Amino acid sequence: MSSNQREINYEFLTSSQNFLYDAREDGKTHTPFHYELLLFRAIQNGDRKGVEDSLTLYQNSGLIIGHMSDNPLREIHYWAVSTIAVAIHYAILGGLDESEAYQLSDEYIQEIDSLKTMEECIHYLCEKAMELVTKVKENTIPQCSSPLINQCVHLIHIHLHSRLKIEDLARNLHVSRDYLSAAFKKDRKISLHRYILDQKLQEAKRMLSHGMSINETSYTLCFCNESHFIQLFKKKYGMTPGEYVAGCSRC
Repeated sequence: MSSNQREINYEFLTSSQNFLYDAREDGKTHTPFHYELLLFRAIQNGDRKGVEDSLTLYQNSGLIIGHMSDNPLREIHYWAVSTIAVAIHYAILGGLDESEAYQLSDEYIQEIDSLKTMEECIHYLCEKAMELVTKVKENTIPQCSSPLINQCVHLIHIHLHSRLKIEDLARNLHVSRDYLSAAFKKDRKISLHRYILDQKLQEAKRMLSHGMSINETSYTLCFCNESHFIQLFKKKYGMTPGEYVAGCSRC
């Protein structure tokens, strides 16, 4: 059974069961914290199997959720949104770029708003847990020893759709162009220019796989022209963008 098809039993506590005394009398309390920690730590570590194991644990034990609203639908949404918020924070701790993580958070929360049942929310959250852990595993930005280089990498990732110039990055970071280039090469073992190009080409693959045309991808990522983009793409990946798209369509 795939992660987004899991059947997980759940129960919302009543308002009185939120009080510790009544919870002890009834023998019902929230889902144990260490269950949640196992799931969120697995996301942080980019551990797909760990996420699968955590979801299986929930499947076997069920969910017990505190009372958050007298409105049933609002209560479901409150729980789902709070779960997403924590998962996103652990993804950032795992190295996922902040701008991408918060964009995902906004998308997830908007989609949650359209869900009508708890079953839909559970299936959706299981699906997004696997999506998020995959993004952490595949797209993590390695953390550097230098705060300057971390800031530089972050600037690059949020401005991939711009014509990135090293002098502009240096100006934003209040250092000289030569100093930034040397510091980046020392920390990352790759030139700053090469890193920028690699990130643009990686983003190009993502855009192409999501149906964007070669011309539009080249324009959006500010390559000089389409033929130059195709040349750089083929040099990096051993195939043209068109061949890459054809391969994606066969998958």
